Amino acid sequence: MSSVTSRQHEIEKLLHDQGTVHIHDLAALFHASLDTIRRDLRQMEENGTLRRIHGGATLPSTAREGFYDRAQELKPERAEIARKVAQDLIPDQAVIFFDSGTTIFEVARNLKPSFCGTVITVNPLIAVELTNHPNANIIMIGGTVLKRDMAVCGPTAIDEIRNYNADFVLLGTCALHPDLGLTTSTVEERATKAAMLAQSAEAIAVTTADKLETSLPFRICDLDAISHLVTGRKLSTGYLSNYTERGINVILA
Repeated sequence: MSSVTSRQHEIEKLLHDQGTVHIHDLAALFHASLDTIRRDLRQMEENGTLRRIHGGATLPSTAREGFYDRAQELKPERAEIARKVAQDLIPDQAVIFFDSGTTIFEVARNLKPSFCGTVITVNPLIAVELTNHPNANIIMIGGTVLKRDMAVCGPTAIDEIRNYNADFVLLGTCALHPDLGLTTSTVEERATKAAMLAQSAEAIAVTTADKLETSLPFRICDLDAISHLVTGRKLSTGYLSNYTERGINVILA
C-alpha cells in the first residue's frame, strides 16, 4: 500500500470516528504539508469518500438513508449534541414539538427526569421512548407514516399540528446552508416541518457536522427563522461564523 493510499485510508477512518477532520490537524498527524492534505481531500471527494468544507472535510450527506441506518452513524457526536439540548435548552415546563430525526430521538432519551412539560411529536419511536419518562406528557400526531424516515406526515398531521402553540420546535436537520436555509429531501417532510415551525415561538436546529453547508430540493425556511443551532465541537469558529453572522445562536456540544 502506497503512503498516499495509506494516509487516505487513515483519514477515512478518522472521518467515520469523528465525523469531521481539519487540514491543520491532519497535516500535524501525518507530518505532511497542507498542500498534500488538500490534495488528499480533493481526491477523496472525487471518489465520493468525503465532502470538503472550509478548512477540512466531513462525511457525505446521509439524508437519503433510512432512520435506522442514520441512527448507526456518528453516535458519539449525536449523543453529545442530544445531551446538550436536553440538559441545557429545554425548560422543565415547556411545550415542544419534537421532529423525526435521529438526533431528536436521542434528545428524547436524554430528557431530564424533572421535565414535566409536553412533547408533541411526529415520530412514533419518540412517543414510545417517552412512555418510560416519569413526568413527560406526550402527544402523538396522527397521519400517514413515512416508514423509511419514521415520520408522520400528510394533511391530517398538518391539521393536527395547527391545533397547538409550542414554546419550541426541535428540528431534525437534513441540510442547512447559510444562503439556502433549511431544506429536506421530500415534499411531505417539508410540509410537516414548516407547520411545526409556524406554530412555535422559537426553533432549535440540531445537527451533526455533515449536514452543514448542504442543501436539498425542498426549502423549509430561511436561516433567520432558526433561533439556535446546536452542533458538535469539531467545527472551527471561522466555519461557524457563516451562521453566527446571520444571527443564529450557535451552541457547541
